[in-house]
Amino acid sequence: MTFEKYPVKKQIILALIFTPLNILISYLSTAVQFPFFMDMIFVYAASFFGLPCGIIVGVGTSLFNSIFVQHTIKHSLYAICCITGTIFTWLLITRYRDFEFKVMLSIRLMVLVFLSTIVISLEGSLIYYFFFSNTVVQNENSTVMFLIYTLVLQDFGLIISAFLARLPVNLSDKAIAVFAGFGIYLLSKLCVKASSSIENKS
Repeated sequence: MTFEKYPVKKQIILALIFTPLNILISYLSTAVQFPFFMDMIFVYAASFFGLPCGIIVGVGTSLFNSIFVQHTIKHSLYAICCITGTIFTWLLITRYRDFEFKVMLSIRLMVLVFLSTIVISLEGSLIYYFFFSNTVVQNENSTVMFLIYTLVLQDFGLIISAFLARLPVNLSDKAIAVFAGFGIYLLSKLCVKASSSIENKS
């Protein structure tokens, strides 16, 4: 398995395609009250193409939600979580470019899931605690909010409750996002190759 190095221009084009798709999935997930966040599938897909691509999709999604859904720029702070996922993808996988054994790649994908779960849960809980704990967040995950209130009633501190509540939700969410994102990356990679070969022939 080889991860090619894509030029920044091509990564930007891909990001412009992936961002609205990521926004759409995030919106539909919130609309049907899906128990997971579902806002990083295309962030991870983009991240496999390169750091710029993943960061653009993550920041673009967060800015859109801030302006058109939450109507508060504070919500764009959650872009930090998307950027974290992109950086971890580079650190664990794409910077190595080539994996001789598929088992090693699978292990690194699982490590990416667990590492993202822990760190993003911590980031999300800190953002929630310092900026949103005294307000009603329209599209805050309902499962997370239920778990936070349950833990608070058990005399856990709010910041600890916000962190612990995110762990099980993020574990499932990031497992879906990483592996679905990887599948989307593989399909998109074929489309990019096909497009490049057509351009070369013309």
